[in-house]
Amino acid sequence: MILRELIEMKNKEKRRKERIKTTQRFVSGMGAVAAIGVATGLLLAPKSGKETREDLKKKAVNTVENIKDTIQKKAETVKDATTSVAQDACNFIKDVHQKKETVEKDIKNGIHEIKQDINETAEEISNDINRPVR
Repeated sequence: MILRELIEMKNKEKRRKERIKTTQRFVSGMGAVAAIGVATGLLLAPKSGKETREDLKKKAVNTVENIKDTIQKKAETVKDATTSVAQDACNFIKDVHQKKETVEKDIKNGIHEIKQDINETAEEISNDINRPVR
């Protein structure tokens, strides 16, 4: 059971790292798309230079805001995942501690039972030795 929980924790950590990589790729993609959009806008714009610059400024501001919002959402997702992993780790440690205590109790009970069996066997042997031979 402990091995399964360790595997689950490892898989959660792996998924968290994959989410971080996906976020990084997404942000990079957003930057590339924004650059392509700006370049396309410049090449195809039938407006004057002043109007084009104003449009570019608005698009840049909007793109930056979109990227900020996306990064903030992804950061919250990562934070939530990290909190979840930390909570799972705490629960796992508590569970292991409880199981350790159970095993210790079982061992103590087993030792007590073995001592009783040894004492009973020794007593039987002693009784057998003290019996007269027939």
